[in-house]
Amino acid sequence: KSEKITDILRDLGIPSHVGGYYYLKEAVFIYMKNNNPKKLFVTTDVYPLVAKKFETSASKVERAIRHAIEVAWSRGRMETLDALFGYTVNHGKGKPTNSEFIALIADRIRLQYRLH
Repeated sequence: KSEKITDILRDLGIPSHVGGYYYLKEAVFIYMKNNNPKKLFVTTDVYPLVAKKFETSASKVERAIRHAIEVAWSRGRMETLDALFGYTVNHGKGKPTNSEFIALIADRIRLQYRLH
């Protein structure tokens, strides 16, 4: 499943040298591993777990992930972003929140694995 996350992040235009890339990848993985994502909170659960793995702070994880999403939104291919996020993201406010982004990628991968 890790390769699938890598594929999606690359397709979205987030290069691996962007600071939040590995944090984002790990956050999606944590979200996917959890059997009950409704009880999983990005701010209080996911960021601290990612921070612990990478020996940094949760606030740095949050900021780096936000930056990675901004990179996708500013440099990524809009067709790919629309195909993945469609109408789930309010175009008026632009890019999704970190939580929306992580959940949508995790849900998309879960669906693909169920269908294949």
